[in-house]
Amino acid sequence: MKSLRLLPAATTAFALLLPAMTARPATPPAPLPEPTPVLAPDGPIPAEALGVPTPVTDPSGRALYHFYDSLRASARGEHKTRIVVYGASHVAGDFFTRVVRHRLQGLFGDAGIGFVVPARPWRDYNQRDANLSYSNRGWEQSYVSSRWGREDGLYGLAGCSFRSSDKRAWCKVSTARSSPFGGASDEIEVWYWKQPHGGDFDVVIDGARKKRVKTRAREASPGYATFELTDGPHEVEIRPRGNGEVLLFGVALDRSRPGVVMDTMGINGARASAQLQWDPRLFAEHLTRRDPDLVVLAYGTNAIGDDDDPIESYEKRLDLVVNRVRSLLPQTSCLIVGPSDRPIKVDNVGPDREEFLSFLPRSRQEAVIAVQQRVAHRYGCGHWDMAAAMGGTLSMVEWVASEPRLGARDYVHLTRAGYERLADLFWDALMAGYDGGARLE
Repeated sequence: MKSLRLLPAATTAFALLLPAMTARPATPPAPLPEPTPVLAPDGPIPAEALGVPTPVTDPSGRALYHFYDSLRASARGEHKTRIVVYGASHVAGDFFTRVVRHRLQGLFGDAGIGFVVPARPWRDYNQRDANLSYSNRGWEQSYVSSRWGREDGLYGLAGCSFRSSDKRAWCKVSTARSSPFGGASDEIEVWYWKQPHGGDFDVVIDGARKKRVKTRAREASPGYATFELTDGPHEVEIRPRGNGEVLLFGVALDRSRPGVVMDTMGINGARASAQLQWDPRLFAEHLTRRDPDLVVLAYGTNAIGDDDDPIESYEKRLDLVVNRVRSLLPQTSCLIVGPSDRPIKVDNVGPDREEFLSFLPRSRQEAVIAVQQRVAHRYGCGHWDMAAAMGGTLSMVEWVASEPRLGARDYVHLTRAGYERLADLFWDALMAGYDGGARLE
């Protein structure tokens, strides 16, 4: 057998490899230490000390340009700026959005209440400038959820729909009675669904019947009943006639004048991917009909609790949602608002058997925020990190311990004062680029 000859360089390389070939496998790295629970503060924290100025991130530098141009035109009395805000419970209660809406309308003009769901799909739904009332029986509500969903996806602009074949059913929506904004309208539009075997409904405005609307049609499609009125306070009542199903999506109360109108559409418990369950043709028809100058997608607080959902899957779904909005409205400004801080509550028992609470961060929170920022920038949208504005991870613990209290005791939602503080931070970020950074009070 011939001996194996190695070149000098090869000999050296072989010698260097021998220890690695004969050594035992490397010891695996030690696991990362478990995070240490954080206790709630011993005493109250001044509420005014909470919150961190947090800008909208926008590598393109142009994400909000169309929105700013629209505001300038509204200020000149030439244009109505439309804003559509989608989100979960932080939006559904309309505390946070009302502050922003009122400031915009105070500066650029009040162009109406906007799109409203005429009967509450759940207890906490609200549009703080509108007055809603409805019959306790006769309506069947639907919205994107495991319990209240529809297989056909007919949810409409706000992700909700209502149906009734009962002539005793009714719903009313009126302009604001005490708010300084939203007290007048001269353009009212009832959005409904035309379908075979559809029933009729009456539209009663200010106590007088204006129109009987027939929803029966050979082919299913969206329908609109439009009314031009004298600008002022109005009440719109809808009454099914009982001769077939009436399917309603909402009522728009606008003004035919320059200013700002904001459609606030939050769904409790929603994720951004819920929009993928809406009928795409109806969604496209409704969103383009409103033709917004700014679309805000405020999701993520619920998604950071979905530990079994791979973050790659979350990113794919969010990408589809943003892609659809950008495809329908390529010139519209787009802004993604991230989740609030959402700590994990840990029940503990001390040596003296006294129970106390401590808190851990959610490992998924930073990953969700990173995905949102990445997708936003991919499509030329801005991104605002709500959790960072609160103070970062575990900041909710301080917001609940503040005086006055800014965080709700579920450590997920905020109090009215908390939403107003958050709105202050968001306002500064939203308007920082308007007119070269001049701050608007």
